[in-house]
Amino acid sequence: MAKTLPAHPVLIQAERLGRRLTETEEVRRFREAERQIQRSPRVQGLIEEIKRKQKELVHAKHYQKTNYIRLLEEELDRLQRELEDLPIVREYQQSQVEMNDLLQMIQQVVVDTVSQKIAVETGGSFTGGCGSGGPCRCRS
Repeated sequence: MAKTLPAHPVLIQAERLGRRLTETEEVRRFREAERQIQRSPRVQGLIEEIKRKQKELVHAKHYQKTNYIRLLEEELDRLQRELEDLPIVREYQQSQVEMNDLLQMIQQVVVDTVSQKIAVETGGSFTGGCGSGGPCRCRS
């Protein structure tokens, strides 16, 4: 269900930016990698096997079966490594990193732009933040 935004001009521009982002190369690569993951019997099989082993591990921990817990943890580690070593999984993970980087850069541009404008318009000195790491989460 789509969220209805108020008709504020800035929110309208933000929605347009969001639509434009869906057309970027980063989003295209991410979606393609996601489709490959979803269509891969090998990946889906490993994911299902990991889920089964995780459920077994929960039960083993509940009944305090120490040796079985150790075996399941080793098996889960092996399955996880096997999954992460698949090229399509590595591509998917890399595309997630690229998407995250793009979104963080956009966020930083907005924060920097707004911070500079506020400092100038209020006549205050702009030092880059409060330094406390408080509500603005700055560290400078």
